[in-house]
Amino acid sequence: MSSKFDMKDLGAANYISGMEIKIDQAKRKLWLNQRKYFETILQRFNMQDSKLVKVHIPVGVRLSTKQCPKTQEEE
Repeated sequence: MSSKFDMKDLGAANYISGMEIKIDQAKRKLWLNQRKYFETILQRFNMQDSKLVKVHIPVGVRLSTKQCPKTQEEE
């Protein structure tokens, strides 16, 4: 890409589009966290004191590409 665009290597990213990125290269793990993004949105709409609700996906569920639909029918 650098042959087509002016670029600088700023090192490993910590935040992209409001998502915090943590990488453990030794264990080959990647974590994405959107807490800061959601806090910013809640503040923008004056909802920072809203009550928390449970999410439908249980904490600790591991998602993988093996779970992705493989046919149009599965989609």
